Amino acid sequence: MSKNIFLSGIYHETHTFLGEPTTLKDFVIFHDEEIINENTGNGSPTDGFIEYASGQNWNIVPGIQMSARPSGTVDEESENYFKKNFFEKLKVSCHNIDAIFLVLHGAMVSTNHDDFEGDFLRDIQSFLSKENISIPIVAVLDLHANVSENMIKYSTCVYAYRKNPHSDSRETAVKAASILNDLFLDPNVKQVHLDTKYILPPTGVGTVNDPMKTILEEALKIEKKDPEIICINVMAGYSYADIPDCGFSINCCTRGKISNAKNYLDKLVNILEAKIKDGYPKENSLDEALNVIDNITEIKKPILLIEPADNIGGGTPGDATDLLDRLLQTNHTGIVAIINDPEAADACHKAHINNEVQLHIGAKFDAFHGKPIFIKANLERISDGRFELENKQSHLASMMGTKINMGPSAVLKNDQLTLLLTSIKTPPMDLGQLTSQGINPRDAKLIIIKAAVSHKDAYDPIASLSFYIDSQGLCTSNLKRLPFKKIGNKIISLD
Repeated sequence: MSKNIFLSGIYHETHTFLGEPTTLKDFVIFHDEEIINENTGNGSPTDGFIEYASGQNWNIVPGIQMSARPSGTVDEESENYFKKNFFEKLKVSCHNIDAIFLVLHGAMVSTNHDDFEGDFLRDIQSFLSKENISIPIVAVLDLHANVSENMIKYSTCVYAYRKNPHSDSRETAVKAASILNDLFLDPNVKQVHLDTKYILPPTGVGTVNDPMKTILEEALKIEKKDPEIICINVMAGYSYADIPDCGFSINCCTRGKISNAKNYLDKLVNILEAKIKDGYPKENSLDEALNVIDNITEIKKPILLIEPADNIGGGTPGDATDLLDRLLQTNHTGIVAIINDPEAADACHKAHINNEVQLHIGAKFDAFHGKPIFIKANLERISDGRFELENKQSHLASMMGTKINMGPSAVLKNDQLTLLLTSIKTPPMDLGQLTSQGINPRDAKLIIIKAAVSHKDAYDPIASLSFYIDSQGLCTSNLKRLPFKKIGNKIISLD
């Protein structure tokens, strides 16, 4: 007999140190059948669930889906809008559904909820209990989720991405849906959660490097060896949320003994602690990187200057100028950079192509990302900033699908620099961001990348070297620079 699955989701990674809140206008919102129509074929986790459900002849009962780019604390209007619509739609359908499937991030913080997803799942269970309904709740989580005890206590099973960059987000939703299918046959599972004392910066949690690499490999071995283990989720956490649940955690869903599951999680934490130094990598100064670069006789492939302090995928505004400004004061040429500056992009759209423009660009969002810098350059191109991912499994697909909107954009060029200006901050996770605007990144000598790890699938294959540069910005890898108040005795540095 066909199953009826209530499908909804809210996806936001919240940077609580950013001053500007995330408002309702920042969210892409789909209601009812829009969720199916707008996600089918777009490479997102929701698309993965839709495909699996179709193969099982499940009837999807769509509710509401909201998603926004990483940014500041979600305001009260947005959280209330989501919950009101979700529970109104759930109330109509609740007695005719067999399960709830949620596409979440796991690191959302709102005005009234430090642990939005945990409180949301608790509210769902409270609602179902009042209606005398007992059905599975399965949720997909981002690897960077700050997982709380409530997220585990009030869900049946959570299943998280295994890769960072998140090239497996769609695949993860398919796997989560298959777990739901197994739950219909045998719903007797339990979840265990183990928090740790570590908060690791994004630069320390790439999955091709330790500590994540070895922990994930060992978790996979356990899953394969013990048939009672449904899944083990290794959660890197999101370090820019000043909340008690911030940080690295591990959880497990099992049909077996809780004591066995706890032993497995303890073993994985021991691996983390044995390799913890790798979780706090050291960054170069720009001078250190340029000393190496200047001794290279011939640059045949681009060199990446990674700027994690303005990691757009981590929530920052994408308009930091600290690194670019210092680089332009050298004699280096062949530089490619992207700055999010709606004001400057708009000025370019009012100018004439192939004419010189003079602009102050960047550092307009707040006081933490440098100062505006003066640019004199030729206006090469303007566009609406829309492009389609070259890599349909890009990390960006997990956030936005395959069709991306950077807003009105412009390309400027002078003797040193080719600069892409955007109006909507867009993480550098796919080469299509540049190639769609007539910029071939392979021709560059130096590319400034505003990311931590998520750029690697796109840019590492075309690069000869990369340097992580310590610079100004609220996604700094040096977490000691941030004014944490709620994390208690958690460790943010080994110094």
